[in-house]
Amino acid sequence: MSSVVNVISVSTLRVVDAHVHPPADGDLKGFAEACERAGIVKCFMCGLPEGFKGTGNEVVKRAFKEYPDLVKGFGYVDLGRDPVDIVDNLYAEGFVGVKLIGPPKPYDHDDYFPYYERVEKYGMVALFHTGIVARTPMDKARRVSSRNMRPAYLETIARSFPKLKIIGAHLGHPWCEEAAVVSYHNPNVYFDLSGGHTFYIALTLHRRLFYDIKPSKILFGTDSQPAEFLKCIHFWMMVLPQIGVSDEDLERIFYKNAESLV
Repeated sequence: MSSVVNVISVSTLRVVDAHVHPPADGDLKGFAEACERAGIVKCFMCGLPEGFKGTGNEVVKRAFKEYPDLVKGFGYVDLGRDPVDIVDNLYAEGFVGVKLIGPPKPYDHDDYFPYYERVEKYGMVALFHTGIVARTPMDKARRVSSRNMRPAYLETIARSFPKLKIIGAHLGHPWCEEAAVVSYHNPNVYFDLSGGHTFYIALTLHRRLFYDIKPSKILFGTDSQPAEFLKCIHFWMMVLPQIGVSDEDLERIFYKNAESLV
């Protein structure tokens, strides 16, 4: 067990949720109230593809217009299907990042480099889903394959676009150790802790934290509905100190690392 003594508590912690989507019930006021109760002072709200009702870019845009201090918008970009100038449009509308998921080819395919070039040009953040993705009715038509979203593909992008700020979601589950090493070797690659496989992610951090992946490269995120925000925070507040994370590093993971990106 760790000998680190932590004095930070949930009640005193400032939190940036680096991976969240619009609330399923469409209640943005309720979303903002849930953030306040959980100590979330800023969140990266990501749009999703068609088929995820009420979670598209227009809803995200409405959220950051109504709650500009709380919500930072990440617009969904359909790699290989949307025109490249969608990035220009998102930037002009006030989005600070892009959300990427379900590409028909691996993330590092040359066809996608013009998108990344635009994102880097504008100083936006690119948040990539990494790892296994949940099934949807659109999978067959979209040719969705989780292998196209392995963390290793982010390395090619990071090397080609060294000023591009990159976040990989879910520590690349189940390729978590691969994600850890990618982060270690690429200063512009971060990973978030969001998703439903928190115990597996925690086990990887227990093995690799301070060796391959540093606390300065980890972001807290929920990828959950508002009712789950406090539960997610409590889980990592309990687990991280047990694997040697200090108060200073807790503040980095929950707040400072994400705050530095936008």
